[in-house]
Amino acid sequence: MYTCPKGHQSTDSDYCSECGSLIGTSSLSADQTATITSPATGSDICPDCGTPRDGNNRYCEVCRYDFQNKSSFAASAPGITPVPAESALSAASPAPTTAPVPGAAPQAAKAATFVVAQKLNIEVMVDPSLATDPDEVDRCPKDAPKRTFPLDLEENLVGRRSDTKGVYPEIEVDDPGASRRHLKLIRQSDGCFAALELGSSNGTIMNGIALVPGIVTPVNVGDEFAIGSWTRLRVTER
Repeated sequence: MYTCPKGHQSTDSDYCSECGSLIGTSSLSADQTATITSPATGSDICPDCGTPRDGNNRYCEVCRYDFQNKSSFAASAPGITPVPAESALSAASPAPTTAPVPGAAPQAAKAATFVVAQKLNIEVMVDPSLATDPDEVDRCPKDAPKRTFPLDLEENLVGRRSDTKGVYPEIEVDDPGASRRHLKLIRQSDGCFAALELGSSNGTIMNGIALVPGIVTPVNVGDEFAIGSWTRLRVTER
């Protein structure tokens, strides 16, 4: 067994199998393993999904339960509840309307208003320039091919797959530095997409700026996200 800088027990020697933190190559002795395998207390178990708390992280990695405020993500978790940004989205991509015909009834003009849904893809690629730690540089899969995922659903989860915890992202990334539930791309009422950072362990950088967890940010063609140790996402049109 191995231990990560946050004290988690890991089955992997390079990156923590729980939180994705870089471990290195040192392994635990039998005595050290016994020290960290004591059962979690009730306060360290998520009451919503039963997942052990990830170190001192505020949010559950699986369902985003708020341990600090003892509230569910979907209900009323302060600081992580999605904040609508319809005005910002409308300014970026206003929904087209049909001009009313002179003399036509107001109801007919209103009925002519429609929303055009964005049709976008997400390209997932390995960017070696994002791997800054020497160990990450050695482990970075530089020859990994680019993959493309269509944003076909109303909510598209980005993250690492976990069979043991039942997390199956629509946009799966093979990056130990990415969280299982890292980021969501959500279709808004005006047909445009927005990004929602889910309080991931290592954060998300969008166009060079760190996203704030729980704040909905408009997404446009050409936008890029840097997540994990070496993963870059790019928004393209289809």
